[in-house]
Amino acid sequence: MRAATSVGGVRMARAVAAAAIVAALVGAAGVAGTATPAGVAAGEPSVRLTVSFTRDGGARQVAHLRCTGDRARANGFLRRVGAARACRHARRIAAFLARRPARGRACTQIFGGPERARVRGRIGSRRIDRRLSRTDGCRIADYDRVVPLVPRPARTGP
Repeated sequence: MRAATSVGGVRMARAVAAAAIVAALVGAAGVAGTATPAGVAAGEPSVRLTVSFTRDGGARQVAHLRCTGDRARANGFLRRVGAARACRHARRIAAFLARRPARGRACTQIFGGPERARVRGRIGSRRIDRRLSRTDGCRIADYDRVVPLVPRPARTGP
């Protein structure tokens, strides 16, 4: 009787080991099949933004950013930033872009430059329509927080 139990136990152990190997291989294949490019995470909210920008009354520049699933595309001045990097940043600051600046903020009266920008579109379910400028300390901080979705300000001075 003991020999039969031992043989049955070995068979059971082999069956469990084989099932574990099959499960591991199927799981690895599933993960490999859903891989996403570097910088674009699966399950992240989609991004559809249009960014317009002017400097010192110059010509308006427009760029578009589109991020869905494992695809990230950018055109205009956002191409230099890189679509994946721009998508990561847009997702990171989505709540900031979606809300209006607080009324009555105490801001330093300092001029940071002639840059103006507008970011419009959607990040996930959030509707985005944010205007940016550098006309006081608060707006300078807001603008700088959105870089690299908007171009860095021009350097001035010596």
